[in-house]
Amino acid sequence: MMVRKVIEVKNLVKRYGDILALSGVSFEVYRGETFALVGPNGAGKTTTVEILECLRIPTSGEARVLGMDVTEQAEEIKRRIGVLPQEFSTFERLTVEENVSLIAKIYNREDNVRRILETFGLWDVRKRMFGSLSGGMKRRVGVAMALVSEPEIVFLDEPTTGLDPQARQDLWQVIRELRRKATTVFLTTHYMEEVEALADRASLILSGRILVTDSVSKLISRYGGGFRINTRGRKAAQLLRKLGGEVVSQNGEVTAVFKSQGEALEALLILRKSGIEARMIEPSMNEVFLNLAGGRINERGEMVP
Repeated sequence: MMVRKVIEVKNLVKRYGDILALSGVSFEVYRGETFALVGPNGAGKTTTVEILECLRIPTSGEARVLGMDVTEQAEEIKRRIGVLPQEFSTFERLTVEENVSLIAKIYNREDNVRRILETFGLWDVRKRMFGSLSGGMKRRVGVAMALVSEPEIVFLDEPTTGLDPQARQDLWQVIRELRRKATTVFLTTHYMEEVEALADRASLILSGRILVTDSVSKLISRYGGGFRINTRGRKAAQLLRKLGGEVVSQNGEVTAVFKSQGEALEALLILRKSGIEARMIEPSMNEVFLNLAGGRINERGEMVP
């Protein structure tokens, strides 16, 4: 069965005067998947998503959402998508229920309000003023407002930035619920663990250019640098070489890289049976970004060496 493309971006360019924000960006998003656009601050994530939301006009290239051109059919696209912007805010002096109901009335979906509030754990706080909520609860309200119209695609732009760890985990659970309901989710983020936890596929973007697009599992397999065994000592290094690891020794520290998890686990077991302490480090999206972009992204979304 053919999987339907719901977003198609081809050679997208966006200029702001002399500043080139996007330079030939291309990718596709399929119905029912959670897709992540990943990169540091200033990489072009928000510019891309705002073009797809019909909030900005591309300089050149093509962007289609649900088969429609973003420059020619903007109003129809807007009726069929939900949006949680990076700097989300709403009416501070309205209650949670009033804010969600406001959007529901615009789309003639008032019958959805209670179900949406219950789905996202907001029913018990429905009478509280939005301004009195914690950051995590405010983001939940934002997701509820984005979904009360029953959109075919929901755009979440850096939805967990600035949240404490528990609030971030809570919102991850909300996004996982969307995945289980087969809602297409377009997520922008600079948190690599967020990509691993939530996304089916991802595009890595840096300085307005797409570095690579693939499933998260394939990205980690191809660019994550393999499974590493960290230990110490000459004996350990000799054993790891015999077992087929690519071994680097420096100042007594030994690192061996294996292509598969099975090979690394076997090596770890043999080391431990020989009385040698060692630990295994699995490849992750952090290593993928480091290997492809030459740096890491810190908690604030900044590129660092």
